[in-house]
Amino acid sequence: MAESGVAHKVISVILRLSELASAIIVLGILSRITYLVGLAEVSVDGRIIYTIVVACLGIMYSIFFCPPFRSMFLGFPFDFLLFVMWLVAYCLLQTKTGSSSCSARWYYDYWGYYWGRFYKVGPIGTVSINGAGCSSWRTVLAFSFIAWFLHLLSGILGVYVFRTYVKLDETKRDIKNHAEKLTKPDPRANSYNRNIQQQNSETTSV
Repeated sequence: MAESGVAHKVISVILRLSELASAIIVLGILSRITYLVGLAEVSVDGRIIYTIVVACLGIMYSIFFCPPFRSMFLGFPFDFLLFVMWLVAYCLLQTKTGSSSCSARWYYDYWGYYWGRFYKVGPIGTVSINGAGCSSWRTVLAFSFIAWFLHLLSGILGVYVFRTYVKLDETKRDIKNHAEKLTKPDPRANSYNRNIQQQNSETTSV
C-alpha cells in the first residue's frame, strides 16, 4: 500500500464535519416547520419531506465516514450519490420561491403563514406575514446549497485518494493476509496444547 499523506485526511475530516453541520441545520429547521404545519392539521409539502430524508441520510453518512481511515475514502461513490440527492433537494426548494425568496406566493401562503402560526389569526391571504420565518427559509436554502457542494468536494477528494494512494492489488493482498491470520490457529496455542498433552501422558504413565 502506498504511503498516505496527512493533508487529505485533515481535509476529509473538515469536509465531513461541515457536511454534518449543514445537514443538522437543515434538518432542525425543516423539523420545526413540519411540527408547526402538523399543529395546523394540514399536509406537509412533499419537497420538505424529501429534504428531511436527505438530511437524515447525510447525517448518518457523515458520522460513519468521518474517521480519516484509508478504507473510508472508498465510499466516494456515495458522496456523488448524496451530491445528486442534495442538489435535487436544493432545486426543489429553490423553485418554490425562485428569486423572490421571502416575497413569493408560496412563502406567504405556506412557510411564513404556518411558521408564524397565522392560521390562528385568519385564513391564508387575509393576514400580514411580516417576514415570519424568512431568515429560516433562507438558511435552509443556503445550507442545502452548501451540503451538495461539500459532498461534491468529498467525492472528488475520494477519487484523488483512490487513484493516488490506494492500490487494489495490494488491498486484496492485505485483506487476504488478515483473513489467513484469523483462520489459522495460533502457534503458541498449539505449543501450549502439546505441552498439556505431554504432561497428561506423563501423569498417566506414572
